[in-house]
Amino acid sequence: MQPLEPRRAGSPSRSRSLGSNLSIPSRPIFRAGSIPSTSSALTTPTSFVRDSLISLLLFLLISEWLRPLVWMADASIEIGPILVVFAICILIDCCKVPLAWGWTAKIVVILLFIGFMFDREGFLTGLWCIDLVRVIAQDIGYLVGAHFELISGQLRTLLFLLGWSLLISVVQALMLQRQHSLWFVGATLVYLVFLQLVLGADTVPGIMRTVGYGLLLMALLNLSRIEQTYGFSSVRPSHLFQWIAVSMVIVGALAGVGWLSAKQAEPAHLMKPVSWGYLYDRIFELYNGDLEVGGAAAKSGYGQNDSALGGPLQVDTTPVFTAKTSELTYWRGESKNFYNGKGWIQTNQALEPFSAGHQTGTGRIITQEILWNSNSTNKQLFLGGNLKQVDMLLTEKGKPLSSDFLLASSFSGKVTLPEVMDPLSYYKITVQPAQSDSSLLNAETNRYPADIVGDYLQLPTSLPRSVRSLAEQVTANSSTPYLKAVAIEQYLSRTYTYSLEKPTHPSRNEDFVSHFLFVDQTGYCDHFSTSMVVMLRAIGIPARWVKGFAPGSLQAANDGDQLQEVKVRNQDAHSWVEVYFPSAGWVPFEPTPGFSGMSSDHAQLTLTTAAMAQAEMTASLATIPKSDRFTANPREWLQAAKDTLVDFAFRYRQVFNVIIGGGLLIAGLLLFLRRKGFLYKGRLQPPFYKYGPNNAHPLIPYMDRLWMQLFRKYGLKSKDQTVREYVKALKIPHYAQQKALLEFALIYESVRYDTAHSLPYSKREILAIWKAIQKTH
Repeated sequence: MQPLEPRRAGSPSRSRSLGSNLSIPSRPIFRAGSIPSTSSALTTPTSFVRDSLISLLLFLLISEWLRPLVWMADASIEIGPILVVFAICILIDCCKVPLAWGWTAKIVVILLFIGFMFDREGFLTGLWCIDLVRVIAQDIGYLVGAHFELISGQLRTLLFLLGWSLLISVVQALMLQRQHSLWFVGATLVYLVFLQLVLGADTVPGIMRTVGYGLLLMALLNLSRIEQTYGFSSVRPSHLFQWIAVSMVIVGALAGVGWLSAKQAEPAHLMKPVSWGYLYDRIFELYNGDLEVGGAAAKSGYGQNDSALGGPLQVDTTPVFTAKTSELTYWRGESKNFYNGKGWIQTNQALEPFSAGHQTGTGRIITQEILWNSNSTNKQLFLGGNLKQVDMLLTEKGKPLSSDFLLASSFSGKVTLPEVMDPLSYYKITVQPAQSDSSLLNAETNRYPADIVGDYLQLPTSLPRSVRSLAEQVTANSSTPYLKAVAIEQYLSRTYTYSLEKPTHPSRNEDFVSHFLFVDQTGYCDHFSTSMVVMLRAIGIPARWVKGFAPGSLQAANDGDQLQEVKVRNQDAHSWVEVYFPSAGWVPFEPTPGFSGMSSDHAQLTLTTAAMAQAEMTASLATIPKSDRFTANPREWLQAAKDTLVDFAFRYRQVFNVIIGGGLLIAGLLLFLRRKGFLYKGRLQPPFYKYGPNNAHPLIPYMDRLWMQLFRKYGLKSKDQTVREYVKALKIPHYAQQKALLEFALIYESVRYDTAHSLPYSKREILAIWKAIQKTH
């Protein structure tokens, strides 16, 4: 684009003719209303078909706003009649009914809708009109008195429909007259994504539909711009239909690709609700160096501090001990009773001298020998059941010990040596596994001793109501405590997935169980066992959290004494659940999927049918598949990419702060210079003129920026064209728009080439002309 060829100044006339039909206005006031509206022009069938299709897509977008109302408000809400009202309103505006008549029809339709919804039996009699007037008059009194809680549903519905009708009318006008749709499509997507991420609603189908509607809308609305840019016109209706057909084929192909991608993904939510507390923790970690929350993954193993659970785990294959046992069992360490919202604490740490005499009961006996690894010094005994007898104790120095040195806790079941004693290297014991009869357990009632209720029904006051509600839903069809325990056990093992790498840390103010059940929905034994204990306690069933080791990896069987040899590693550290029954005491349950090492007489097995049973897996964590670095699963790939980006941002956070701050500063400076017109002095955007003492009209920079927008939309002006010739050469089908462009060109020539005699136009008047130029209908 080159500077316009200057014209000789000095003309004495202030309204000298600048064209064959147009002249500079004799008055400096230009009003948009003075330009004839194109609505008076003959509307072609093609335009009506296009407007109808745009209105239909607008209706479909509006329906996406209303669909989630059923989930957010009440399942009994009827959106069908509301959509009918909105469809009638859109149809009225599409047919270009005069404003007064159109809004009269809309109000009548809304009133009929209110009368039908609130008085269906007497709707045909017309008495609802009198009742509606009375109710609205009463509501006006409530509004004046600020008693908003007393406002009737009729007035609320009336205001809701009137507000939406006004919004729809404005949006439809912007789409049909200004060809603006991207902002409304974007607002719909933001709304649906917000419901998905923040409130947990499943809006993924709505998001996919909205993207399709938006692509079709942009194809229709940009057709006229494409015609103007490339100089062709779709006069025949068949051209429009061909354009629509091609657009639908492209959108359908894109939708098919998205649908196939979703089908290949895991049967899980594509987007999980946002944990705002977790985001806060990540930001806190990023800028304060706090590595405790969201830090590196811990290693598997038996620990002492269980007050804060969660986060990813790395598999540690270090051997802990080698054992020989006449029957494969879990290796119980201890139980804990107090749940603090993050993990477990044992409130009663009292230890008493161990006495084999008080152990009673009948049933099978299991003999177990444990040889500790040389690097795993420990003073605690791990047992396959109730300790009946201690046959031998050896310290790491080979010194034999008497069982009188052992200390035991009647609350947690922990058996250990005093702190002053040397660690153990070997022990041989006789235990009796917990035994129970499912028929007897199923006949149990919920009459529990006071001490059991006090210690094993405890829950934090901050426990979310959603956890309790889920427990009540899962056990709604179970009549006895035993059946409720089985229902929760099976629900957890079959609904949630096992993973060591995917679990995340709950935020500082977030409950551990709630984070697992509703956010991560994947975890390992600590997540499953803690969730089952909390859910049982929430419905009044005493339960406690138990930790120890899984049975381990089977090595060999000794045919002579019928003992099986197993090797237990840190990866076999495990936790499970014990539920209290008055007649049987504490009975173990296993909610973690993939673990089948519970005693063979575990009562739950007698009620599990073959159709419901899952394929058993070994108790060893070594068989759990580890995700590869490069995976075909898009969800795992995105998770790995997110972790990589977070680690990279943490490492170079100071550099990012400088880059972001500098970028914002540069963007602000560029925006300021652009608004002032300085950025048009370049090779790609040459100036119209150079400032000088005889060429400094204040409107010229402002009008230059408007010309630049026209050139970006319709193409650059050639060197040998004046602005009037350029405007006349444009193929603009709308007469009012072309007339406004000519007026704009005349005023520009006046203020640029005849500054001394030009009329004093203001920016407001130029803006009125510019708005008239932008109108296409």
